[in-house]
Amino acid sequence: MRTQILVFTLALAVTGCAYPRRTTTMHPAPLALVKVDDRPKDLWTLRVVGAELPPFKATGLPWDSDGTDPDPFVRIIIDKRLVWESPVRENNRHPEWNFTLPKNVEISEDSVFRVELWDRDSAVSADPAGATTSTGLPGTALPDATASLSLDNLGSVSIMVSAPRAQQGVGLRFEVRPDALIVLEVEHYSPAARAGILPGERIVAIGPQRVSELGDNEATSDLSLAAERGLALTIADKNKHERQVSLDKGFIWLVM
Repeated sequence: MRTQILVFTLALAVTGCAYPRRTTTMHPAPLALVKVDDRPKDLWTLRVVGAELPPFKATGLPWDSDGTDPDPFVRIIIDKRLVWESPVRENNRHPEWNFTLPKNVEISEDSVFRVELWDRDSAVSADPAGATTSTGLPGTALPDATASLSLDNLGSVSIMVSAPRAQQGVGLRFEVRPDALIVLEVEHYSPAARAGILPGERIVAIGPQRVSELGDNEATSDLSLAAERGLALTIADKNKHERQVSLDKGFIWLVM
């Protein structure tokens, strides 16, 4: 009996009282619906096109000890935060990625925008192969045009910026409880954020129905469609004070 109790206690410690965690659904907004005035300032879609590396390192030495070409990859860093790292292109001084970052990037006029090129040596080490830094977007990065950014090793990286991509939805990640949906995360540029919903708050009603009257799936579905259907949300704060908020039908702008 003692062994059974111990096993049961350990199982509770590992699993805890797990409640399902979900995210409101969203889908790409049709381009015809998105107007220039809808776009938040300083958001961009960023595409890393490719790079060019000189025949030798800045020291004049070969890229690799065996005389082969470098194994380059690119890092995008904004305000000292690593935003994205590309795959490695082995033995290549003219690598191509043609990769669009999965979410928009935010680059304000005051942002420190840095592009670094690296040469992988092993699975755990790499050597710097050039970099460039600008305040805000580089001057040559014009919308929908390929910009070649000169690096400090005589190489270059080519990028393209274009209008940010929009999604439609609510913009919440939440935990389903019997009587409430606990807000875990709020997308910064979303109807939920613009309505003032904060992490830690509880959604206790969707339109006229209390969450306690809904099953998990119905509550998730109703919340995902709340903006589209014009359903007000009843929010309870940590002191159990309730307020109603309305969601606009604007867009979600995902940011890396």
